[in-house]
Amino acid sequence: MPLHVVEREARPEADWDELWRPNAWLQVPEWPQQPGIHLAAIIGLVLYANVVVNVLLDPPWYVPFNLTLLAVVLLIARRAGTPWVAMGMRTDRLQRGAIVGIVIGSAIIVAIAFAVVLPAARDAFQDERIVEGSVSLSLYHALFRVPLGTALYEEVLFRGVIFGMLARKMTVFSAAVWSSLLFGLWHVLPTLDAIQANPIGAALGGTWAPVVGAVVSTFAVGMWFVWLRLYGGSIVAPILVHVAANSMAILAATFVVHVL
Repeated sequence: MPLHVVEREARPEADWDELWRPNAWLQVPEWPQQPGIHLAAIIGLVLYANVVVNVLLDPPWYVPFNLTLLAVVLLIARRAGTPWVAMGMRTDRLQRGAIVGIVIGSAIIVAIAFAVVLPAARDAFQDERIVEGSVSLSLYHALFRVPLGTALYEEVLFRGVIFGMLARKMTVFSAAVWSSLLFGLWHVLPTLDAIQANPIGAALGGTWAPVVGAVVSTFAVGMWFVWLRLYGGSIVAPILVHVAANSMAILAATFVVHVL
C-alpha cells in the first residue's frame, strides 16, 4: 500500500499569534522548510525593481510598476507554498492589525504636527522637491503614491513575503534581521537622491554619512515593523504606520513651505 506523505507547515498557524513575544524570537520552526529558488527569484526581482524605479522609471509609472511587481512576488511566494498566515494576510486578523496601526500611526502624526509648531524644527521640512513642486503634486504623493506605491508595496514585500518565507526556515530573529537588512540596503539609491534635495543631507556633509545613516535607521525601523506585524497579527499594522509617517511628513513639509 503506497504511503501518502502529508507535508507539515513549518510553524503551526496558532504559533504565529505568539511570535511577537521576545522569548519566541529564537525558536526554530518545528518543521523548517527551504524557500530555495523561489526566494532567490523574489530577491532578484527586488534588486531589479530598485534600480528601475530609482534610475530608469518615469514618475507616473511608479505605482503601476510597483503593484504589478508585488503581484508577481505574491504569486511566486504562493507557488512556493507560503501560507497567508506566514505573510501576515489572514483575513481574521485585519481588525486587530488596523487597531494597532491606527493607534501608533496617530501618535506619529501628532509628533510630526508638534514639530511643525516648533519654529526651530521647520528647517527640516524645507525639502527642495516640495519647494519646487505644487500643492496638488504633494497631495498626490501623500494620498496616493506613498500609500500604494511605497507603504503597501514595501510592507507586503519585506514584512510580508520575504520575512514570512524566511521565518519558515529560521528563527524569527534571524528572519527579521535579514529582511530588515535588505530593507535598509533598499534605501541606498533613494537616499542618494534625497540628500540633494533636503537640508538635512547637506548638514550631514558628504555622501557616505547620510547613506550609512539611512541604511542603519531603516534597518532599525524594519525590525520594529516586523514586531508590529507580528503583534498586530496582520501586515495592515505596519502598512498604516508607514503611511502615517511618510504621508504626514509630506503634508507637514507642504504646509511649512506653501503656507507658513
